[in-house]
Amino acid sequence: MHDLVRRWLIRGRRVPLFVAVALSCAPRVAPTTRATMSAPLASAQFLAQFDTLWTRFDEVYPSFDYKRVDWNAQRALYRPRVERVRSQSEFIALASEMLEPLKDLHVWFTDPRGQTVSTFRPQHVANFDANRWEHALRDAAYLERSTGLGSAVVGGFGYMFVKQWNDAVDVAALDIELSRMRDLPGVVIDVRANAGGSDATALAFASRFASRMFAASYVQVRNGPRHDDLDSPSARTISPRGPWQYTRPVVVIAGRAGFSATETFVAAMRLLPNVTVIGDTTGGASGNPATFALGNGWTFTVPQWIEYGPDRQPIEWRGVAPHIAMTWLPSLYERDRDPLVDAAVGILAELNGVFRVAPPMPSGRIDESVTGSASSLRPPPR
Repeated sequence: MHDLVRRWLIRGRRVPLFVAVALSCAPRVAPTTRATMSAPLASAQFLAQFDTLWTRFDEVYPSFDYKRVDWNAQRALYRPRVERVRSQSEFIALASEMLEPLKDLHVWFTDPRGQTVSTFRPQHVANFDANRWEHALRDAAYLERSTGLGSAVVGGFGYMFVKQWNDAVDVAALDIELSRMRDLPGVVIDVRANAGGSDATALAFASRFASRMFAASYVQVRNGPRHDDLDSPSARTISPRGPWQYTRPVVVIAGRAGFSATETFVAAMRLLPNVTVIGDTTGGASGNPATFALGNGWTFTVPQWIEYGPDRQPIEWRGVAPHIAMTWLPSLYERDRDPLVDAAVGILAELNGVFRVAPPMPSGRIDESVTGSASSLRPPPR
């Protein structure tokens, strides 16, 4: 009967009434839905993705013990739920829920279009306001040299804004900017909005300020099947690099929006006798993630190391403290001022024997209560 209808329709004719009536009276067969048809296939597919994800973390991730996450318990809790998953988006949501207790900024998924899905978003307040910053540098002849890298002269001192460590902000570009400031009496390096990138680039730049070799940080990786099978921490050293080093006073502005390679950079710079780090503790996320295939064009990342500061304490979840912690209260200043840029210039002016040009902090003194005691955060002797 269906073939008859098809032939009539192909010939452009109206379906006869008796045919329409016959079809309407014919017994109906319940259609098999696509979801029902694909249920076993979907279950097998997403269980395979789950096993790939869980196993790779089980073999590589170094911080289960540090973060007190029972990974076997997560498997027992979430694997049965995967059997009810019917779409890739549902699986990613469920897997993200399983990974959430790690609170790891370096754990994410990437879809076939290159869009990332984070599993953790820190809630720290960043000590950076783009509008206020732009107003503050408007009359300082600020130039954006490349995406994420710019420079200016503020109060007679060099100022570098480094927002990322990647192809656009490579070692050569950083060296060129520093060379422009070689003869200035001081330099401000602002990395408080730098979310990270290449550790190698960050350490190479730090080496332009070093006059000797030293250990900037330490890293530890898995070396066995148990979650506490870890190598001994290995030192990441830097040495003087380039034809000359900048050894005049330097102020680094850091903050909670600085992660990963930026934390490595701040950890290295704060050891140098000519450097003062101000602002806030860094974000506390350092993991050197590797990327693995998940299936269906998706990938996921697994951090490979625990990084420790020079004090041998983990950077993950703790961050790197400044020498001088300053409360971020920009509302107490005029909108065309950035209090941290002003404070940095003021510190350089004092170190160079010039009248202090930066206004005091709202409390009337430098706030040392944010990340430690005054003695532990005082700049190194010069």
